[in-house]
Amino acid sequence: MPRPRLPYHHGDLRNALIAAAAQMVEQGGQERFSLREAARSVGVTANAAYRHFADKSALLTAVAASGFEELSHRMDAAMARRGRTGSDSATATGRLRAVGRAYVELALEQPELFRLMFGQSGLSCLDGGASQIHGPTPAELLGGVLDDLVAEGQMSTQRRAGAELRAWAAVHGFASLVLDGRTGLQTKAQRTDALAALLDFIIAGLCDRPSSTRPSSARRPRE
Repeated sequence: MPRPRLPYHHGDLRNALIAAAAQMVEQGGQERFSLREAARSVGVTANAAYRHFADKSALLTAVAASGFEELSHRMDAAMARRGRTGSDSATATGRLRAVGRAYVELALEQPELFRLMFGQSGLSCLDGGASQIHGPTPAELLGGVLDDLVAEGQMSTQRRAGAELRAWAAVHGFASLVLDGRTGLQTKAQRTDALAALLDFIIAGLCDRPSSTRPSSARRPRE
């Protein structure tokens, strides 16, 4: 079936091309997408599109950047529903759960965009190109929640170092397993329960201080 032509308003061609490309990627994947097709869908020539994007890769990177902006918006909205500040020590952990769920929701609702965001085009957007993302990045929002955990006494400063990567790797891995059709995660109830357990696991790992009674390596029995 031919794709419906997207509305284009003169003077906003760049954003119109990004929107068209995002729709095409979600419908057919990034491999079947072309810059010329995106131009046709908004009613302009390929030459007009090349004035804004040097090639297909540049347009896909812009689509990935828009995906990260949407993810930030979802995370921010999820945190707002939980409340940003408060003396209750559970507030920051509640916001951490909220951003984790928002991350997985985007992956499930827009799987092809999610794959693009964390593929070569998207990573090039993040690696030294975060200026393409307008507003706070998902990593910055996550970092703020982790800082709150420290401020509320839930996480030690020692565990704060590198916490973004540990939390991100766990939630991203979960989302990827769901998209790959992992057994035991096919139904909504299974995913909801498994994600809740994973977020509890992440919070326990980040917040529990190491026990002072744990034996040192010198005292551990030999394997």
